[in-house]
Amino acid sequence: MKRRTFIKSLALCGLSLSVGANLVACSTAKQSRFVSAASNHQGEHFVVAFDDAGNLLNQVKIANRGHDLVMLDDERVAAFSRRPFTKLFIVDLKHNMLQRTVTSEAGFHFYGHGVFDTKRNQLITTENQIESAKGYLVFRDATSFEVVKRIESGGVGPHQLALMPDGDHIVVANGGIKTHPKKGREKLNLDTMAPNLSYVHLSSGKVVETVIPPHFQLSLRHLAVAKSGEVIVGAQYQGHYRDTWPLVFSHKRGGELKPLDAKPDFWLAFNQYIASIAINDKENRIAVTSPRGGVVSFWQLDNHQLLNHQRFVDCAGVASSKDSIFVTNGKGQVVTNNSKSPLFQLQALRFDNHLIYS
Repeated sequence: MKRRTFIKSLALCGLSLSVGANLVACSTAKQSRFVSAASNHQGEHFVVAFDDAGNLLNQVKIANRGHDLVMLDDERVAAFSRRPFTKLFIVDLKHNMLQRTVTSEAGFHFYGHGVFDTKRNQLITTENQIESAKGYLVFRDATSFEVVKRIESGGVGPHQLALMPDGDHIVVANGGIKTHPKKGREKLNLDTMAPNLSYVHLSSGKVVETVIPPHFQLSLRHLAVAKSGEVIVGAQYQGHYRDTWPLVFSHKRGGELKPLDAKPDFWLAFNQYIASIAINDKENRIAVTSPRGGVVSFWQLDNHQLLNHQRFVDCAGVASSKDSIFVTNGKGQVVTNNSKSPLFQLQALRFDNHLIYS
């Protein structure tokens, strides 16, 4: 073990739940900061922030495992529970504390994702109405977190969503899988799935466009939006384990879903599962992770040509900084698209599926 990694490991193993004295002091200068949900080896769950040198900046305990996150302002982050949990957590990074816990309405649970609409000062989450199994987008005031309205997402099992560049539409990946909290994560409708990618007009609440994948068991889950408005969406295939389907698609309004360029055998490396997607517009690059395949792959954004891929065991979270793409895994390791080995390792932590840059 490298001396630098060993020192970090010692410091992290001694972190208390309040962690204040053990964290790197915050500078008044703007830092490169990444935020993720994470767990330790004792089964406790946190929202953590770290810089690009591997310094742990924040570690705030939350009640259950988190999934995706979104910044509400320079210092507050909303962390969403994985399904079928009913909590989202507002974390104050400046004061290193849990500011409040928000509970979903009775009869609903979160799907692990949300987006902050700065234009309307609203936090929008994907949720399941449990008994009907209908998917909803739920709008909350970003100050009080009271529900303002809810609209149907255009399908069952809405997962990740994103604001379109016009600020007036949202794109949402409806996974098509019916679940119920009493059944845990059991998939109840694999023979009748209907996944889709839907565009919703925020003001009217109307679904203005829907496209479907080439197979009804390609559950669309995670996505990213380029500055041009092009959407890159990843799938998790629910059919026979020997089947081979493209798992990452591009979509432009008015067109069809188009798979990114790769030979059929290459898709086998993903083990039918895409976890996270990030786009770096400056570098003209798409990054895709597959924890089941242990693979991170990179495509060119403008022509969808495969650039390269690398092995990274249990990889999941991916985020684009100004000049690089950072990837995390379940071993507390971090790599970039420019590194063939981990930059650093926060050994006391296991990163969850998503990573954001702020």
